[in-house]
Amino acid sequence: MNTREGLLLYCFKKFNGERSLSGILHLINGKKTSQTLSDGHLFELSFLFAVFPGLGREEFEQTVNHLVEAHFVKKLKDRYIISEEGEEQLTKFLKERPYIFAFNGLRYRDAEMPFSRLLAEYIQALSYSTRNVYDFLPATRDPVTHFRVKRIFPKRQERQAVAGRLYEEFFALLSKLPEPYAEVFVLKLSRYGRTGLTNQQAAAVLGLQEEDAEFNFRFVLHYLLKYAEGREAVTYPILNRLVNCLEVNDPLTVSAQKTWRLLKSGKSMEQIISIRRMKRSTIEDHLVEISIHRPDFSIRPYVSEQEHARIVTAFQQLQTKKLKRIKESLGDDISYFKIRLVLGRAGDRNETGRSIK
Repeated sequence: MNTREGLLLYCFKKFNGERSLSGILHLINGKKTSQTLSDGHLFELSFLFAVFPGLGREEFEQTVNHLVEAHFVKKLKDRYIISEEGEEQLTKFLKERPYIFAFNGLRYRDAEMPFSRLLAEYIQALSYSTRNVYDFLPATRDPVTHFRVKRIFPKRQERQAVAGRLYEEFFALLSKLPEPYAEVFVLKLSRYGRTGLTNQQAAAVLGLQEEDAEFNFRFVLHYLLKYAEGREAVTYPILNRLVNCLEVNDPLTVSAQKTWRLLKSGKSMEQIISIRRMKRSTIEDHLVEISIHRPDFSIRPYVSEQEHARIVTAFQQLQTKKLKRIKESLGDDISYFKIRLVLGRAGDRNETGRSIK
């Protein structure tokens, strides 16, 4: 089972027939809408956001049909659920590739390729310059990357030490990974005397499918980004310096970011609707996004403690994430907006029992 099939099986398991194929495709394609972002959060699938950004509808459906024909997925009218055979395959897949959960498409979607270019050129320049060779073709033609590398590149007397330190950082992180991940990453990097391989070439060397080789490389980028900017960043100072050159993705849509700035300035929901000249439903979508990604945002002005308790009780009793079923059980006095706010505030582990901030 390849990476795409395994990750789609995981999506079918998590969605459990409660969203359409389009919902899955929009998530793995990285369609940044309020609905897709909410679904990713609610079903604990945000890490797979934009995992296959170029996957077309036809190719996607071919993969789904293959999973159905293999009896790994069952089709129930217009919904799909994982089968017992699929559960077994998924368990095997996750056991073989436990590191996929370090992937974080929602956070690193826009940073991964700039980081890839930055790493490639920085490592290449460091490799050549420590040998006093300066006549080489840069790994990338991107002028922004050239500027970033020049800005942080070490002075001549520091380069050997920096190269040694960077090697230690890579060794510490890559040695924790299975060989196919570390190897494809190393093979794609250019250094003195060797040009980095393409995904196709690396796949041929390692006996992988090209898409798997590409995913493995992207996974390592996310893995490095996570450690270079996280709590352990002090342990990886060179990588941290590289990451600090980048703009890490804001999970909010651009429009929701504007609404968030107005909220922080003290504007009410009614004022924001007027200022932005948008429908109430659109601003409500923004508030749901914000409730998911901004822990300092309080939903108290929009949902009372009693309403919160009723929504949580319905969610726990029905054991469903279908908003329509939850809404029908609550009656007309609880809006979809309030339900979405509570579930959004719940957190990625669905901590629906915690109090409203």
